[in-house]
Amino acid sequence: MKKKQVGFTLVELMVAMVLGLVLTLAALQLFLTNQRTFALQQAVAELNEDGQMALRYMVADIRQAGRGSAIAGSIPPLDLSASSDGGSGNDTLAIRYWGTTPCADDEYLTEDEVQNVYSVSAGVLQCTNALTGSSVDLLTGVESFQVLYGLDGNRDGNLGVTNFVTAADLDSDSVVVAIRFALLLSSNRFSQGKSSSTTHWILDQETTKNDSNLRRAYSATVQLRNYNWDAI
Repeated sequence: MKKKQVGFTLVELMVAMVLGLVLTLAALQLFLTNQRTFALQQAVAELNEDGQMALRYMVADIRQAGRGSAIAGSIPPLDLSASSDGGSGNDTLAIRYWGTTPCADDEYLTEDEVQNVYSVSAGVLQCTNALTGSSVDLLTGVESFQVLYGLDGNRDGNLGVTNFVTAADLDSDSVVVAIRFALLLSSNRFSQGKSSSTTHWILDQETTKNDSNLRRAYSATVQLRNYNWDAI
């Protein structure tokens, strides 16, 4: 007597294959989504790390602006001839103080005047030692660098910012008590898909871009510690 063979029919095998294919595609889609999310988080983290590093460095340097020698308690914190309003482009910030650590070149053996000039060239934020002309690259991917200067216009003996202006509005009588600066950074390490138009306000400047790059804006306001109190 023949034994009855038991197994899967062709239809059942096809259904099982289709279900397996659906599950495989779902798992693959989940993997690709997680991979893309991880790439986005990594790109944002790198951008934030670069931006925060630049802010910390510049804030620490700007706080020294106006610091004088042992004889001169304070000096003018800005070099007005080198600070400029870039209009629709990038601004230039030039600060002065007495110290031993210019942003470029070796440290001074004794305190001397430091003149650091911050500017952007070909998307790279640079700091230049104005006394020697040597430069150091601080940050890449910079699409906008803007600076505003806080003035104390009351002249009432009380320290306070009455308004922020550009370098074009400064003169030798301006009492600058704060500096506000902002950076727009771009990264092509992660594509956000198809190109789209995005608009960013970097202080007083509007910047519009049309691509798929990742962008973040960073800003800081620094109250100067060294200035002529008689002019406040």
